[in-house]
Amino acid sequence: MLLECGMQEEGLFRVAPSASKLKKLKAALDCCVVDVQECSADPHAIAGALKSYLRELPEPLMTFELYDEWIQASNIQEQDTRLQALWNACEKLPKANYNNIRYLIKFYPNSQNIKMS
Repeated sequence: MLLECGMQEEGLFRVAPSASKLKKLKAALDCCVVDVQECSADPHAIAGALKSYLRELPEPLMTFELYDEWIQASNIQEQDTRLQALWNACEKLPKANYNNIRYLIKFYPNSQNIKMS
């Protein structure tokens, strides 16, 4: 829904949804009874639920185990070498984390230029 309807929304991840809408949506998602029509009316609520999900993960998507590798890779000055080091770290992620990151990258400007197989 976010990729289809929310990409044109100003400040999709920056503008906070109303607390009551976010609470209601999270409860619906927890029960697997989401009203798609109602959700599509407020992409900021969907984005807020996604941000909440990411904040509440028991371990970061990039994982504690790979933290030092991410930091080392990000400090590499030469762009091609840095990208290769970041790619190497990505390949070590658990599959679910990797898939989540692939999805999230689609929200990055010019993400069509990023190839993650």
